[in-house]
Amino acid sequence: MSLDPSTEDRRIRSLRPPKARVDPFKPLGVLLEEESRPGRREPVLTVFLAGSECPFTCSFCDLWRNTLDIPTPVGALPWQLGSALSQARRLGHVVRRVKLYNGSSFFDPRAVPLQDWRALAELLAPFQGVTVECHARLVGPRCRDFANRLAGRLEVAVGLETIHPGALPRLNKKMTLGDFDRAALFLRQANLDLRVFVLVGTPFVPPAEAVSWAVRSVEYALNRGASIVSLIPVRGGNGELERLAAKGHFHPPTLAQLEDALRASLRGQRGVVIADLWDVSRFRDCPACGSERLARIRRMNASGRPEPALSCGTCR
Repeated sequence: MSLDPSTEDRRIRSLRPPKARVDPFKPLGVLLEEESRPGRREPVLTVFLAGSECPFTCSFCDLWRNTLDIPTPVGALPWQLGSALSQARRLGHVVRRVKLYNGSSFFDPRAVPLQDWRALAELLAPFQGVTVECHARLVGPRCRDFANRLAGRLEVAVGLETIHPGALPRLNKKMTLGDFDRAALFLRQANLDLRVFVLVGTPFVPPAEAVSWAVRSVEYALNRGASIVSLIPVRGGNGELERLAAKGHFHPPTLAQLEDALRASLRGQRGVVIADLWDVSRFRDCPACGSERLARIRRMNASGRPEPALSCGTCR
């Protein structure tokens, strides 16, 4: 499988603003949050790790901003994770689940050196659950091999993004639904958990259909064994999305669309569906209902139960 940059990759990257400067021996951030899990709520420690940029240049991606242009140095990630866990202990945080988000694929050796697996597994020994992220095409035996090193249970987060037949092939993700299905099947047969990311406001999806396609994509993920699906509003600012917006191919999502997608996905769903609220202030576009709508999304994230639709005379 070739991961060399294509002409389209280089074109997309040429439109980006400069990256932030990151220290490969310092974690990007540590966050403690309450998260819905199947049948319960529990505290989760999220560690944002600095590492090599993902080789898949998706048109909607904003994770490249805090990545390295070189392979992640051997020893850097254990150092970052150890520092993050020490910070959490100093603040008195005692949690049993940790999410490691490195802005790439955990099972890409350029991003996470195989030489670091042993040290990472030792640091993760106190946790009952560990979540990492990975592109569907890199899901395979390495997932099972790393899971076997852990004391706790491994969950792999995979971006499905959308099942819209006209949009998915145009996102430069280099993934088909077949690739996703194979990844989901592998994880299920390996007895590993699957978390899925679904976009709201996907490029090339008409805005009037943004909610319905997000909901259909959530259902698709749940039908393939996802225990948690996270709805991600597409965030502009990478240059390519602005180019697509100028051509009428991208319409930034609204807070109302995110709420509608979450509400509809919670009706009769079999797994956990939550809305991602990272940097959500940029979507609070209506002064009349924005604060109330955000509060409703937070409540639905916590309860897992849909609330009645909110009628706003200003934005709709």
